[in-house]
Amino acid sequence: MVGWDQGIWMLLVGLGAGVIGGLLGVGGGIVMIPAMILILGERFGPNSFHLYKLAAITTSIFVAIPAAWRHAHAGAVVRPLLRGIVPPSIAGIVVGVAAAALFDGEQTQILRRVFGGFLLLVVGTHLYLRRSAGSAHPRRDRCPIARRHALYGLLVGLPAGLIAGLLGIGGGAWAVPAQHLGLGVRMRNAIANSTAMILFIAPATAAALTISIARMEAVSSLTGFGLAAWLAPGALVGGWCGAGLTHAWPIRWVRLAFHVLLALTGLRLLLS
Repeated sequence: MVGWDQGIWMLLVGLGAGVIGGLLGVGGGIVMIPAMILILGERFGPNSFHLYKLAAITTSIFVAIPAAWRHAHAGAVVRPLLRGIVPPSIAGIVVGVAAAALFDGEQTQILRRVFGGFLLLVVGTHLYLRRSAGSAHPRRDRCPIARRHALYGLLVGLPAGLIAGLLGIGGGAWAVPAQHLGLGVRMRNAIANSTAMILFIAPATAAALTISIARMEAVSSLTGFGLAAWLAPGALVGGWCGAGLTHAWPIRWVRLAFHVLLALTGLRLLLS
C-alpha cells in the first residue's frame, strides 16, 4: 500500500502534524491531508481524498490524547465549556459526513477547494475581528464558565462538528478563534479546550466516515486506517511536544504560527 520511502515521509508528517496540533489546538488534519495529497496523489482512485480524511481524523485522536493531558495538567482545560460544546458537535458531524458523501469520484476536487477556501476564510476573519476589536473589546482576565450551553454549542460545537464531518479535520481551526474572539476565552484556554474537544469529535467522525466510505466504490476504510498507522507514532510524540510549547512560547508566536499555517495550507488546496 505504502512503500518504505513514502512511509518515512508519512511518519515525519505525523510528527509535524502532532507538534502543530498540540501547539495550536487543532487535530493536525490541516497538515496531514494536504501532505498525503502531495505524497500519495490519487493512488487509491478518485475517492482518495475521503481515505485521507479518514486517516487524518483517526490520527487526530493520537495527537489529542497526549496534548489534552498536558493541557489539563497545566490547568488550561475549562470542563464546563466542553459540556456545552461537545453534544452539538456530534450532530454537526453527522450532517457534515452526509454532505461530504455527495462529493464522489472526480467531484472530490470541489471538496478539496472548499477545504482550502475555508482555511483562508478563517485566517481573514480572525485577523479582521482582532483588528476591529481593538481596545474597546478586551479579552476577559480569566476564561468564562459556561452557563449558556446552547450559545456555546451553536457558536463553537455545531460548526466544528460540521467542519470535521465535511473536511476530515478536528474542528479546531474553527473552535479556537470562535472561543477566543466570540466568547472572550484566553488563547491558551481556547487551544486547550479545542484539543480536549477533539477527543470526542475525532472518534465520532472516524466512525461516521467509515460508514460513508463503505458505500463508495473501489475504496475500503481499511486503507484509511492503514495510512493512519503510519501517521500515528509521530503524531503521539508531536502532540506531547506541541502542547508543551503552547505554554512555553509567547502567545503572539502561537497566533502567528496559527495564521501562517492555515493561510499556506488554504492557498495550496485552493490553487491545486
